[in-house]
Amino acid sequence: MGHNKRRMTEFVSCNLCNSNSTKPLMKINGFHIVKCRNCKLAYVNPRLKPVSLHKIYNKDYYKNPAFKGAKSSFCGYMEYLQEKDFIVATFKKRLGQIENYLKGGKLLDVGCAYGFFLELAKKNGWQVQGMEISEAAYRHAKNKLKLPVLNKALEEAKFKNESFDVVTLFDVIEHLPNPNATIKEIRRILKPNGLLVITTPDIGSLSAKILGRNWEEVKRVREHIYFFSKPTLKSMLELNNFKVLRTESAGRYFSVESAIKRGKIYNKKIFGFIEKLSDILNLNNKMIYIDPHYKITMYARKI
Repeated sequence: MGHNKRRMTEFVSCNLCNSNSTKPLMKINGFHIVKCRNCKLAYVNPRLKPVSLHKIYNKDYYKNPAFKGAKSSFCGYMEYLQEKDFIVATFKKRLGQIENYLKGGKLLDVGCAYGFFLELAKKNGWQVQGMEISEAAYRHAKNKLKLPVLNKALEEAKFKNESFDVVTLFDVIEHLPNPNATIKEIRRILKPNGLLVITTPDIGSLSAKILGRNWEEVKRVREHIYFFSKPTLKSMLELNNFKVLRTESAGRYFSVESAIKRGKIYNKKIFGFIEKLSDILNLNNKMIYIDPHYKITMYARKI
């Protein structure tokens, strides 16, 4: 490891049980994913220091050339703004599930990106607040959508105790330098019986096991520094006095075109053929729901 890389990286103990006993899982793009021998949490170690991690979420984060076959490392999203209709359709489904528990109140979306979920919740009568460390995304949510959003990490916001009825972390916890501390902070700012909703890739899933190092989520080792499974996420929530209410598989809506582009990452030949077919049949902008069963959404209540 070069001197420069050593300066930018750090070794960390297990965020769930504090152990330093790990076994190697895989090495991707120079980063090691390890698994804690004690509690089974998987994480990147050593990893980029938080100051370097933050630099990842620049203006290119939400439209990454890697998806067009460029050699840049796998990170971020394909074309977040252009995919708005499909992302909102996914969020509608999630909001519906949240409203099975609570019909309204104060909602905080941590890592709210361009604010699509907040916009939707607001239309549904929720009082909303967002946090987003990517400046480009934050500006869109604040200036274009006129939403109350802060451009900082949750711990810096210093919200009052028991401020929110619901806190959502959609595709965020795997990026956090200290997820345990963030969950602790969320518990502090949640009202009694408040709801925490987390969506994250599931390294314990069959897809993750079959795809191994070709799994899209592990290819994101620069930004994804924790890889939870159902048991490790449940343990972290219970450690912080949350009761897990339910866990479900988290699929999402795609345009056919976008789904095919993702498929080509895994198999150029098959999805190249499907792409030609889709062009002929004019299906590219059709909306489809895809659930490869490799992400989970966990609903938990503060106890």
